[in-house]
Amino acid sequence: MKRWIGAFIAVVLSCVPIFLARSTNPSLLLDSDTGVLLQTIRQKNAPFSWFLGDWPLYNHFYRPIPTLAFELDNRLYGTNAAGYGLTNDLLCIACVLLLFWFLRELTDRPALAAGAAVLFALQHVGYQSWLVAPVMYLAILTAILGFARHRFKIRYWVPAVLVLYYSVVEIVGMDSGVGIKTVGWLPGRTATVMTVFALFAMAAYTRYERLSADRPDPSPTPMDPPATRNTESRPKPKGTVVVWAVLSVIAVALALASYEQAVMVPAALLAVAVTMRMNRYRVRWGWQAAFWLMLVGYLVLRKMIIPPGASGYQLQQFRSGAGVRISLLDYILPFANGIPSFITDLDGGLLSLVGASPYLFVLSAVSNLTAFFQARRRWIFALAGYGMSIIAYLPMAWLHQFGHYHYWPMALRSLFAATLLWIAFDLAVNAWSPPTRQAPLRLDPAPGSLLHR
Repeated sequence: MKRWIGAFIAVVLSCVPIFLARSTNPSLLLDSDTGVLLQTIRQKNAPFSWFLGDWPLYNHFYRPIPTLAFELDNRLYGTNAAGYGLTNDLLCIACVLLLFWFLRELTDRPALAAGAAVLFALQHVGYQSWLVAPVMYLAILTAILGFARHRFKIRYWVPAVLVLYYSVVEIVGMDSGVGIKTVGWLPGRTATVMTVFALFAMAAYTRYERLSADRPDPSPTPMDPPATRNTESRPKPKGTVVVWAVLSVIAVALALASYEQAVMVPAALLAVAVTMRMNRYRVRWGWQAAFWLMLVGYLVLRKMIIPPGASGYQLQQFRSGAGVRISLLDYILPFANGIPSFITDLDGGLLSLVGASPYLFVLSAVSNLTAFFQARRRWIFALAGYGMSIIAYLPMAWLHQFGHYHYWPMALRSLFAATLLWIAFDLAVNAWSPPTRQAPLRLDPAPGSLLHR
């Protein structure tokens, strides 16, 4: 319990810079979309009407919940931009705390959950770049000490250096305009409001499974004492635990009523269930049907009340081709985006080897692949953060990019980044450790032992 309290305090402290960075600039209300949105809200003056039609910009989106947030701000603050900025700020802080809660339920590891949440919090103010220099210095130190300890036995220290290097790539890659488009841009709260409900749904569902699902012990090995073999942990009393599953279904509905990216929430919840199953929880798959039924209901409702066809704004935002490929590879296999430039450089013959570009690409590729290979050490958590971030981002790749498209995906990606840092530290410790020594051969029979016939 003390470890969890310490982890929670660390996460709360990481939210302080977000609060201090809240925007009070009157220009918050001067954005063209914000101006039209607030003007429409004031003219219509019917908050609950947004549940039955298009949202205030009338560009064929169903977003009643964020619109209610603007309605509330309008009534509380009027034309005071600082109040709107405070609401944006509190939504972001809520997302950080909910991410910590979700990861607490999913991983049951205080340091990992807190580390990922702190990484996500730092993205809001661009402070995650502060971690780059310490991690790079750690990589250099690992290379020096590893070489001193193990010389050219590179399997002991090179993987640690490469995973540390790729951890920097992941940390830098998190700087996708999340803070600018959420803390300092009012239309970005569509993504933060949706993320609040998405993370709540994921945390509540995970808590339901963790508290009530049966979890058999691992299969016994010959090294286990006889008294502990063939035992199985019993499920905890269910009681009112089902309330968490019901709240999760409600949160899915509210997320779908917030932002179109929420169509991926049921898929993310399925990924949560798969992750827990890999952790030996016997999850109840029936709840997955409830999540997908909410998605079907949302699609039917949207078709009934939103004007048919794509709006002019939506047609402007759709894209295809290389941009989609680049955006997806940034999540799936980051180094692959450098392949075309690498091939172009090689066309220059020997002169291309003079510059640093080809070597940096090779370093990027090798570190990327090494990190993915070494992720097997904590493969369940690494795969969960990696896979869920791709799921969350998937539909947004076909749109011209805004920073808030990456908000929910980067929250989930922080688990992958934190797991890589954990793996990198373990590898670094191994690199610093003295080389193992071969035990002396045991004579047969051993001196002083009785003869056996």
